[in-house]
Amino acid sequence: MTITQETVMKPEERSFYYQLFCHYYRGDLLQLTRKQWKQVVQIIKEYQYTSLLDEVAQSLQVLEGVTERNIQTFEYDYNRLFVGPNKLLASPFESSYRNYEGNVLQQETLNVRNFYRYVGLQVANEGQIPDDHIQFELEFILHVLSQPTIEDHRQIYKMFLEKHLLQWGFKHCESILQNNQNPITHAMAVILKEFLQLEGGNKDVN
Repeated sequence: MTITQETVMKPEERSFYYQLFCHYYRGDLLQLTRKQWKQVVQIIKEYQYTSLLDEVAQSLQVLEGVTERNIQTFEYDYNRLFVGPNKLLASPFESSYRNYEGNVLQQETLNVRNFYRYVGLQVANEGQIPDDHIQFELEFILHVLSQPTIEDHRQIYKMFLEKHLLQWGFKHCESILQNNQNPITHAMAVILKEFLQLEGGNKDVN
């Protein structure tokens, strides 16, 4: 790691990364052009805390230099990893990683739903997509972080990270890194993994 322990991630930087990954798992980045990927990289580089990491810096170089071929095959790889229709090679659901059978819609899903309901949130069209999809978990954290002055929400952020996202996020990233066939999905997995590593080491809301 090329980063010093004294460096603290700023609230706006933490929120930016959660927003970035929310957009990614919603599929909002699937149609980006080469020029737009370069713009994304430039924005990421403005947040020095994470971009100082060697692996992240290498992944940013990859995203900055994506080819038309990379972009054309990105959606196919994204779907085979996260969407289907075949067996998901990097399931985006927490329960896939946290019960013996690897099934979705398990107790883990209900536990996540209870966190959402505690702060008055509910997944849109509840029941169609399990609540423990990584997109929803990221959106939940982003919502809680948007209200840092509420002491209860600061504690919920820490608890949710420890009890949920950090319990399976690394396994999810490793599944991507083992099964991806596209430099974009690979680079985004590296950036997410390194971000989660930092979150695991520093869960204070400034």
